[in-house]
Amino acid sequence: MASAGGFALQDVAVSFRGAAALDGVTLAVEPGESLAVVGASGAGKTTLFRVLTRSVALTDGKVTVGRRDLYALSKGELKGLRRRIGSIYQAYNLVPQLPAGVNAALGEVGGMGARATLRTFLVGPNRTLAARVADALDRVGVEEKARARTADLSGGQQQRVAVARLLVQRPELVLADEPFAAVDPVTTERVFEALMELNHEGATLLVNLHDVGLARRFPRVVALREGKVAYNGPPEKLFGETLNEIYAGDDPHREAARPEPADERPKDSISLTEGRDGVSSH
Repeated sequence: MASAGGFALQDVAVSFRGAAALDGVTLAVEPGESLAVVGASGAGKTTLFRVLTRSVALTDGKVTVGRRDLYALSKGELKGLRRRIGSIYQAYNLVPQLPAGVNAALGEVGGMGARATLRTFLVGPNRTLAARVADALDRVGVEEKARARTADLSGGQQQRVAVARLLVQRPELVLADEPFAAVDPVTTERVFEALMELNHEGATLLVNLHDVGLARRFPRVVALREGKVAYNGPPEKLFGETLNEIYAGDDPHREAARPEPADERPKDSISLTEGRDGVSSH
């Protein structure tokens, strides 16, 4: 099957109980791209990610991965595709009773056989995998928590373990839904760098953000409003009236999304929105 990193949506619509979550979305992403997806709460950002893992039904439109119709894949083909997609969602999706290191090692489960998976659960990763886990935990700043029970970690630490699991997985496509929530600015930088390293190694990277300043650090920004694409282009053109239209009525997030005056250059400031994110490996 073609790489999971490149995909296209054509006139995609998704509805829940008659209300449109996505409405005529057309978007193409090439393998190896990195882009930020912004928009007010309820704009359709998370639904967009769920479409790319075929976790929701389409009301209309088509999604292709490579040249294959995502929604026409067999169960076996879909399972194989999902193994190559790493997702960070707004729930940790860790096993609280297991050590942080074992949770990070589970990013490799998709490539393991049943016996190796069971061994990882019961006695931990083998030497090779353990070295990869240690490196991943170090890259997000929680290497000293490898043997700690995940349930005993803070929310921010659990979030970093979830990102470490993604690093171990080494997916072709990374879907990160607010991966910088619940962590301090220093940790934000470490997580940002870790995700960018995955991108530089060839993974396609999509990141949902409320923070426009952070979104401007990506080479391409896609903005959603009421389920439609309101902007798709370089960050330096995302200003003024465009931002006001994208975030109109989104008072809870106006501080993070506030546009700069037209005569100022974009700033790379980082503001944090509280949340709970985690990794869902398939």
